[in-house]
Amino acid sequence: MKKKLLPLFLLGSMLALFSLQGCAHDALETETETVKLQENPLSYIRKDYVKDMAVISGKQIEWENARTFKHENNVILISVPVKNESEKLIEELTFRIDGDKVSGHLWKFEANEKFSAEDHRLGAHEIMKKMTGNVTYIALEGSMRYQIKVVDGKIISDISSKFSGDGDMDSCGKKCHGSIEEVVITVPNPPTNPQPPTGPPIPPITVIPPTNNPNDPCTKAQAGSQKATDNSKTQKFSDAKQGIMNNFNQNGKENGVGMGRDTPNGELKATGVQELNANSGNINNPYNYPEADIHNHPGNTPPSAGDVYSMISYHNNYPSFNTRYIVTPGGTVYALVVTNANLFESFISNYPPSQIPGFAPNFSGSMFDDYTDIPNRETGLAHVLDKYNSGIALTKMDGNGNFKKINAKPNSNGGYSQTPCP
Repeated sequence: MKKKLLPLFLLGSMLALFSLQGCAHDALETETETVKLQENPLSYIRKDYVKDMAVISGKQIEWENARTFKHENNVILISVPVKNESEKLIEELTFRIDGDKVSGHLWKFEANEKFSAEDHRLGAHEIMKKMTGNVTYIALEGSMRYQIKVVDGKIISDISSKFSGDGDMDSCGKKCHGSIEEVVITVPNPPTNPQPPTGPPIPPITVIPPTNNPNDPCTKAQAGSQKATDNSKTQKFSDAKQGIMNNFNQNGKENGVGMGRDTPNGELKATGVQELNANSGNINNPYNYPEADIHNHPGNTPPSAGDVYSMISYHNNYPSFNTRYIVTPGGTVYALVVTNANLFESFISNYPPSQIPGFAPNFSGSMFDDYTDIPNRETGLAHVLDKYNSGIALTKMDGNGNFKKINAKPNSNGGYSQTPCP
């Protein structure tokens, strides 16, 4: 019994550290920006602090539904709901304020089942008590990231955690939140994802160690992979994917859907299903800011060289276009994502496509040799995209619906094996 209680005791002790002062002075919060806050902290955060932050680029932030929380008459936290189209995702932005310091974070509650409208009004603990899935806490600055897994309302420790076993949501108690006076700034309409009324959420326990090396392939692909994951969890994507496969079952050809926005931060939209050719075609993307497209490969094959070269060409004309999804009859879903568009010019110059009339473009020279030397097309493509600095990465949807970059590593047999990014 003592062995069973020990992890819970440690968990409760850990959570108790996150009092109001602990939250403000947390030693892990090293990625904060020291600023002189203006009289209106919400205005400063909206206009200056979050400006050009890539992690929230394209998100529909409901600033008009922001809420502040006070402690001893001082504003210590502002929370802002983030609108999204997925029924299995609740997102929140929180901004902690400690004197002249601000630190922002993005919360993601990703459930296996759909959230109800009432769930959006619950506090963090109440949401987790009702869900099975992942809760992620991402710093807007730097690379700090926490994640916990919740199963039937209980915290299940990650393999990288010091702790093991179940954690009770109630073990935190009031020590995590302290006494907070809530002040609603303005709520003209009921928010889509309102801030849970019980106070600022507590940081989860499991620490996913950040990758600080900017040259690490996983670091380079992280933003693109996350964007591909976020868009794939929308109803627009699900409908497009299903429509493409329905058409394929009827015509046996490639079929595609274009996705984009009318304004930079507008609603994500999708075209109807477009019938293409047997093994190629151009997808019409009529939006002012094309963002992605989806098409199927009839032969259960991964993305091709033609997909890579045409994606680069399209991005050069529309820089907002950063993701190309490929779905197969077998259920595999890939995404080519842009990692560094500044490499496109030199890549095309050094390794131009080999074009045979009537066929899709292919790699050329040593890049083609390296690609064909690896029997597994997934591994071969991942290898040459990295080796020849294409600025594109190959990712693949895992069992949890998240896109992970595929890495090709030399093995003891003289070939290459796959290792996904964490």
